[in-house]
Amino acid sequence: MFSPTQIQQVRQRVFALTGFHYDAPIDACEGRGLVVQGDRGGARIQAESLPALARGFFRLAQCLSAGQDTIDIREEKQFDSCGCFLDLSRNGVLTVDACKRYMDLCAAVGLNLIVLYTEDTFTVPEYPYLGYLRGRYTPEELKALDAHAQALGMELVPCIQTLAHLGQFLQWAPNEHMKDQPTCLLIDDEDTYAFIEAEVRAVRACVSGSRLHIGMDEAHGVGLGRYFAKHGAQNRFDLLRRHLDRVVAICEKYGFRCMMWSDMFFRLGSKDNEYYDLQADIPQSVIDSLPPVDLCYWDYYHTEDHWYEHMLQQHERMGDNTIFAGGIWTWSGFLPQVELTYATMEPALKACARHKVKTVMATMWGDDGCETNLFLALSQVPLFSEFCWRPDECSRETVQATAEFLTGLPRRAYEAFGLFYPGPKDRRVGKALVYCDLLYPLGPNAQELKEAIVRMKEAQTLLSDCLEHEECRYAYALLDVCLQKADILSQLRERYLNHDTVYLRQVAVEFIPRLLQAYAKLRDLHREQWEATMKRNGWEVLALRYGSVMGRLEDVRSALIRYVDGALETLCELDEEPLPSARKYGMQFYNVYVSPVFNL
Repeated sequence: MFSPTQIQQVRQRVFALTGFHYDAPIDACEGRGLVVQGDRGGARIQAESLPALARGFFRLAQCLSAGQDTIDIREEKQFDSCGCFLDLSRNGVLTVDACKRYMDLCAAVGLNLIVLYTEDTFTVPEYPYLGYLRGRYTPEELKALDAHAQALGMELVPCIQTLAHLGQFLQWAPNEHMKDQPTCLLIDDEDTYAFIEAEVRAVRACVSGSRLHIGMDEAHGVGLGRYFAKHGAQNRFDLLRRHLDRVVAICEKYGFRCMMWSDMFFRLGSKDNEYYDLQADIPQSVIDSLPPVDLCYWDYYHTEDHWYEHMLQQHERMGDNTIFAGGIWTWSGFLPQVELTYATMEPALKACARHKVKTVMATMWGDDGCETNLFLALSQVPLFSEFCWRPDECSRETVQATAEFLTGLPRRAYEAFGLFYPGPKDRRVGKALVYCDLLYPLGPNAQELKEAIVRMKEAQTLLSDCLEHEECRYAYALLDVCLQKADILSQLRERYLNHDTVYLRQVAVEFIPRLLQAYAKLRDLHREQWEATMKRNGWEVLALRYGSVMGRLEDVRSALIRYVDGALETLCELDEEPLPSARKYGMQFYNVYVSPVFNL
């Protein structure tokens, strides 16, 4: 049963988060699912757990704030565990207070799971270079986060890495002896297992839960680096299974049930090393030999039902407790990619319901520098909560209404965020505009520029009357940079080829200085946003990127003036006929936009 103290604490927390005031009595008790009944004179909430109780207070506040006179809500969640997976390893680490606030917001809509992705951003005393200078959590900080999750009734699951994604750790000389590939540990080496046991022991000392995510994804080339030099060719299925046996045994020793990403089994069974290969063949002998581990199917890319159906069926061959990790698209640069999240997750969540998946989580990755603040993506957290708790009513309208009440931002703000991207496809035109060079044709093409100008003007219009919100001021400044940059890019080469020196001088003495001011404003707002929620570690990467873009603009300004004045005979970068973009699709990262030099 809920104690009076727990009920009062949940009530105060949820009402404080939403800014709702309600002085009438509320009777709360424990029971199946969630029932909320009442009006402005009083209410009754029956809830199966503390997160369900928090959702009850949230739904009461939401409905009364929307003008409903009476409330009769009955909901049952269709996933046992549902929550958010926060990437704390790709340059940005949430402060303890910010992480607690994120948990509060997730619990308010009834989510009961929080997964913290810490490749190297936690403390392992025996390995001081793990997380060195990266803002790693101390044991005291992890314990505080675990205690906060417990108080909310949420399960906190750490996610570490026990095979790949350890380049940050393996770059340091004292750890190189454990390296197979640049990011991958050396299997069958006792020093490797001593390190893994130290990781697990350190986590066990800080968290109370029974589940641990051991990673093991994207171990490209495992067994083909130093391992191959030492041991020769091996059956890579056997290699992976042997390593998994060792890791699971270590985890069991410390009382953890393991979950792991499933992609390496599928990659090894694919002729093309592809995860989403419909022809991938995983031998039954491999499946039969798996230790007790729950496989986590991750997919943020497909918009058609049949992909999720096929992959879930294949996972069901491998165990009876498939976990699904979908995605809220936070890794495309500066703002969440709203439409692509909807396009991929709506069919994914429906497939998970059909297959009775028990655990579902919304990953929020920070690939390529953690440019998008996780709090900007809160509008899409209700896509998971509402589908979990009221699947039959889970429309875009219900998700957006819940998002507005949860975040305090009007839905037009999130619509504006989405316009940073060209619809439900992974094309990072906005990010390209922030970073791309004025003289090299490495950013958006002419058609993308034309479309981006229209979209971003529309987005600024949507934001113009909600600039009292700091999130909207940041987004407006971001759009301003992109619009100014797009305007120059859409004309510069053609004007140069036509010897329009009047325009070129105007770019140098008027447009670029104004653009530099816009960059400075964006950088400062971005830094304020970062420091409000993140540890300072990692900001230096974005500061360096802003500095390099602004420094290069000064250099281009100088080149244009010298060309117009006759000191430069030509601008050779603009003389060369642009070719179609030929960089690998999907690798839309900072370095590909700033220079043709490989791996700058």
